[in-house]
Amino acid sequence: MQAISKNKNAILQGIRNTRLSSKSRLKFCLWAPVLLLGSNIGLAAENDQINGKELTLEEVLVTARRKDETLQEVPVSVAVVTADAIDKLNIRKLEDLQSVVAGLTLEEDSIAPNSSLRGVRFDTFASGFNPTVEFYLNDAPIVSLAAIQALFDVGQIEVLRGPQGTLRGRASPSGAITITTQRPDLVDFGGYVDLTSSSNGGGNAKAAVNIPLIEEKLALRFAAFHEENNGNGVRSINSETSSSYQGDGYRVSLRAEPIEALSVNLMYQRIEPDRQTFFQVESANIADPSQPASPRTIHSDERLAVTNYPERASQDMERYGLELAFDLGEFILNYSGSKTDMAVNRKTPYGSGGDLGDFFDASYNQAALDNLGQVISTNTSGESHEFRIATDEPLAGKYSVIAGILYQENSSANDVFNPTALFAQALSPQSFAGVTTTPIVSATDSKEKSVFANVTWDLTEVDELSLGVRYITFETTSTVDVTSQGVTNRISNFDEDWSESIYLLSYRHQYNEDLMAYVTAGSSWRPGISAVGDFSVTPSAREKSFITLEPETSDSIEFGVKSTWLDRRLNLNASAFYQQFDNYPYRAGGNGIYYITTSTRDGQNFTDSVDQFNFVSAVPINVYGIEVESAFQATEQLSVGALFSYSKGEIDNGTVACNDYSPADGQPDSGGNPSVADIRNGTGGDTVGACNASYRSNNAPLWTSTLTSEYSFPFIDVEAYIRGLVTFYGNSENDPANPIDDVDAYNT
Repeated sequence: MQAISKNKNAILQGIRNTRLSSKSRLKFCLWAPVLLLGSNIGLAAENDQINGKELTLEEVLVTARRKDETLQEVPVSVAVVTADAIDKLNIRKLEDLQSVVAGLTLEEDSIAPNSSLRGVRFDTFASGFNPTVEFYLNDAPIVSLAAIQALFDVGQIEVLRGPQGTLRGRASPSGAITITTQRPDLVDFGGYVDLTSSSNGGGNAKAAVNIPLIEEKLALRFAAFHEENNGNGVRSINSETSSSYQGDGYRVSLRAEPIEALSVNLMYQRIEPDRQTFFQVESANIADPSQPASPRTIHSDERLAVTNYPERASQDMERYGLELAFDLGEFILNYSGSKTDMAVNRKTPYGSGGDLGDFFDASYNQAALDNLGQVISTNTSGESHEFRIATDEPLAGKYSVIAGILYQENSSANDVFNPTALFAQALSPQSFAGVTTTPIVSATDSKEKSVFANVTWDLTEVDELSLGVRYITFETTSTVDVTSQGVTNRISNFDEDWSESIYLLSYRHQYNEDLMAYVTAGSSWRPGISAVGDFSVTPSAREKSFITLEPETSDSIEFGVKSTWLDRRLNLNASAFYQQFDNYPYRAGGNGIYYITTSTRDGQNFTDSVDQFNFVSAVPINVYGIEVESAFQATEQLSVGALFSYSKGEIDNGTVACNDYSPADGQPDSGGNPSVADIRNGTGGDTVGACNASYRSNNAPLWTSTLTSEYSFPFIDVEAYIRGLVTFYGNSENDPANPIDDVDAYNT
């Protein structure tokens, strides 16, 4: 029956992946649950009474507070995606979570993936190993690049919103995502094969086998996947190749329980994805008719690029994990450890931003220039160790205690070969004279040590108070060396250490078995950064202030309600929050900010020129929003759900790097390429402009909403189903200096 079920899923997933117009998809997703609901809900009570069944929603267990609790009783805003939901919705990569978790955005990238939750965006280039949303694999921290990948043989995913860190791993201001893989079964031998094919040429194969080696004592589990697809679905009008993705991976897990008091889980995982990616463009005159027409009009729904060569990237990621749990009677001692090694190689055609407009086209047959590109080779390693001890049962029937220590270190080495095209006369393909390559070597190391404790006090049978604290010490060093004309210059030498304390206070009141309300107040912290990408050997003081930033702090308050209705057939949860940031690292969007860069020639002479860099500015930000989640078991066959999230983050009169040169009026320029003289004159002799900013801090939509439904019914001796999923996204604002790059509301 397992094989039949999986094949059925594959066939129906192939149908689901068949390309439909967005209008057709929307009509189907919206009308299917409505029609089914209308035809069945009126008979639900009568049928349930006749069948003698109690129709209720299934309880979902979460570990948001490092212990098993039901979703409806934990005073935390948490979204749960179970193994059953992952299977039903055919979620094959972490990025797909954003279609089922309202307010979450995840963006894959071969070297710098990012995420957004509750109105602020984590940018890998700006924040390095210190995200706003922390990722965990089997209870241990994992860097975003290794986390935002393919998903296979996963048991459960929990998305916690709001400040984290007094109970779980590291401090993170916006939330945490915990991925728990399937554990080996100590009793039953079994396995599965899951095959998916789609009409656009994609295919995915997943398989797992579980082998009990010593019944109830020792078991082994092996899982693997292989996937091929068309990546982001973008193809180039000037190339015979298209975007593509091919990935392979496997995981070996060993579980041992030699005695009743001891549990051991070992894991090794390796994932090797390869990507080639074209970047989508749209004719500028579609958004702004005053712009000149492009040689060929390209609309966004065509998903086209114009470059001749794609960005190519290969990755090799290894992960080791060890978890121990030892029952000491009144207390349980836990250890969670991990080691991660990653190697990434990427080539981006013509510089870090890419020749997206195909200025250097292939018409002149200069392959050396046409295929010119920045090459990045990155090696990253990290490890973490956490020991914690917790009460098994509340002390004196009232106090639950957890305390522990965490040690984590990360290091990365980057070799960048930055090519510069040389031209005999004007900047034109015909005058191309050769290439000079600038080697750039950067290295970053960080070490974090922290101690934490949390006490939960049952004040009464219906009131609970919890207080958690963490004390953090953090050390980081980074260097950047640039070689030009045979001379190496160290343009950055960042060496800092900090210490900070954070807290989380929560109060919960259980009005009755169906209604609970809570309030939480907490703080968070992230270490300062030194952004890499400005290779000027003589940066100004203002320029340095947009490269090296002090630590970020934040304070948050949240109110929430969790309720069940209709004899536990309907769950309705809502929360509202406000968060204030200081020194948030806001990174300039688009192609960056024009500035004057100074380079060496012959090791002595200095040459000024204009370059672009996505500078990072330390700004104050205010964030507020609401989240609503509901699930309804309408009948035994029909279930529906709805999610809604609204969050708005705004810079509160901060100073940011900006293009304010021609004219210098305190507002970002809307276009044009400034000269060295323009920048000097516009800034009063400085190398980069600055503006006061009070605009949105995030380019994610202000609101998202998701509707889901499933109707199951018997069909030829198997269970068949009709399933609908539609996600709505509100308007998105991108680079504030670019008036035509915003995205209107849309749905999938």
